[in-house]
Amino acid sequence: MEELDLPEVLAVDRAGLIDGIASSVDVFDTARAGAEALDIPFPGETIANVLICGMGGSAVAGDLIASMYYERTRVPLFVHRGYYLPGWADNHTLALLMSYSGETEETLTAAMQALEREAPAIAVTSGGKMDTWYHGRHGMPMLPIPSGLQPRMALLHMLIPVVVILARIGVIPPQDQELDAARVAIAAAIDAYGPARPTGANPAKQLAMRLYDKVPVIYGAEVTSGVAFRWKCQFNENAKQPAFWATLPEMNHNEIVGWEQPGTFGEQAQVVMLRDPRQHRQVERRLALTREIISPSVTDVLTIEGEGDSPLARVIDLVLLGDYISLYAACLRRVDPDPVDSIGRLKAGLATTGNQRLRAGESGSI
Repeated sequence: MEELDLPEVLAVDRAGLIDGIASSVDVFDTARAGAEALDIPFPGETIANVLICGMGGSAVAGDLIASMYYERTRVPLFVHRGYYLPGWADNHTLALLMSYSGETEETLTAAMQALEREAPAIAVTSGGKMDTWYHGRHGMPMLPIPSGLQPRMALLHMLIPVVVILARIGVIPPQDQELDAARVAIAAAIDAYGPARPTGANPAKQLAMRLYDKVPVIYGAEVTSGVAFRWKCQFNENAKQPAFWATLPEMNHNEIVGWEQPGTFGEQAQVVMLRDPRQHRQVERRLALTREIISPSVTDVLTIEGEGDSPLARVIDLVLLGDYISLYAACLRRVDPDPVDSIGRLKAGLATTGNQRLRAGESGSI
């Protein structure tokens, strides 16, 4: 029996993050229904641009949407990570405020600025100040999502509502068929990659065994650009493992040269290329040529394509595949995937520094 088929190895995942993915179809249904029922108090034709505001796992939904729909958006759409909104954001800018905890200081600051500029805004959150202050006291529309999860494991709770909301106000085309295909893809991914399927027939377990003791370098292109970043983050947070990412064609203009003399890093690097059948034909050629050029300098180069009948379905399939791989990698590395201690220490340090400055009479903001 392979290592990842042993219950005692999977028991490293004490919080049950692997088993939690099995509820993804129900999560999808709840998220879709909630977004379809949400009261949106402003007409879509007044929206001139969209900002999806968030940090960390809460912003990844924006990355996926930006890379999936960039050819099909009616107005400009940007993912915003940070405190201050860009200067052009005004009362025709839709601010989608993504904070799983409702306490993310950068996103709370962005929410304050959205109110000051009278921008139409919708919050997607499990509670916190985003709920009590911006929804409760200022009447900002809010889509509530369940609490008690790691933000990175709440992606479908945040991704699906944004897809529905953007379709409802006409920023992207109607998504009923794509959403239906995505639901089918989620069920298929759970069956194909879940812990009950043995390693010999499980691509996620097989890939975890190839990647857990290497440094994954993930390359995406166009539709898969957001997925590449998601994979990188999941290896970091779940497997506590260094990982890196970039996109094509951009990396062909700089990073590819770095593989000419990678030194000992090349011995540890495992490159994964994420492709989609809708990619530009020149991107396909670039993927093939990049693989040919860098292969001698790295451990291996893998090419993976998502399964599904729509871009959304294929992206979600790749997301779930990456989630399973990173969690299985954590088990192989014998590290509990749930805690993110470094992030907690950093936030505590920021809070201490902020309190010291306020006591000293310096200005501060949340």
